Amino acid sequence: MYTEQITQAMGLGTPIQPQSLAATTTVNSGKIDMSIFRRAIFGFNIGTITAGSISAAATLQTSPDGTTWTNEANDVGTITITAANTGLTKELRASEVTAGKRYARLQVVCTIVTGPTIVSGFAIGMEALHKPGSLQNDTTTYPAANQNVT
Repeated sequence: MYTEQITQAMGLGTPIQPQSLAATTTVNSGKIDMSIFRRAIFGFNIGTITAGSISAAATLQTSPDGTTWTNEANDVGTITITAANTGLTKELRASEVTAGKRYARLQVVCTIVTGPTIVSGFAIGMEALHKPGSLQNDTTTYPAANQNVT
């Protein structure tokens, strides 16, 4: 039996919007407040590579204030993908976040050789401690106002 809707248990971070990169670029997901969510999952996708190649290196970062970011010491390490139409995910539990840190995000350094390449990504906080989790959505550039339930 279901006792809550998915949107009560989860919140969305600002995604890495689908975009075409023609030069080396660093992209970041929005932040997830790990004091509100027990777990977070971040994803990144490489779509079409029109010409040349890409190397996308993804690392989890954490912050005490949502402004100053450093690589998370408890991250299992950077994951790199290089092929078109592939992706990666990284998951983090609140209990794994370095002491004194509160927010988490995914940072991806996309090294483009001639390009262009299409990329995108997502950030989702799960198992909200304070319901509904959707009230914690990171709406800095992506107001996810329509989390509808059927």
